[in-house]
Amino acid sequence: MKQTLKFLAIVCLAAAPLAGNAQCRSFAKNKCMPEMAPYKFNQTFNAAQLAPGEEAEVELTFYSGQEYRLLVCAHPILGAVNWKLADAAGTTLFESKADAPKENFEFKVATTQKLTVHIDVPQADRGGNNMLTVGCVAILVGYKE
Repeated sequence: MKQTLKFLAIVCLAAAPLAGNAQCRSFAKNKCMPEMAPYKFNQTFNAAQLAPGEEAEVELTFYSGQEYRLLVCAHPILGAVNWKLADAAGTTLFESKADAPKENFEFKVATTQKLTVHIDVPQADRGGNNMLTVGCVAILVGYKE
């Protein structure tokens, strides 16, 4: 019996990230995808469960001559997030701050290149509440056909 409980505990711990990823996918599909129109989603799903004070970064490849819409969509429980798009040299090409948020950025690249999206979830005022708030932040890329 003790072995069975230990096994079930291990299975539950291993499955927790998968459940979070599934919830994040559902959030992105239902709440973020409609914002991609008229751009076509490139089918690359980048998302993470983040808490206030956490950061994430993802490197994406963009191809020359293509028009893109980059969309950063955060769950309302997190509020607006800070995010920026930077080139390989670290030069900021676009930035959205939580105090003046912009969910998307439309652009065209002259040469094929890798760009980095950096996400920063601002610290939240918990008002004495010690519960950790975690929410999905999705990065979607669309292109014009």
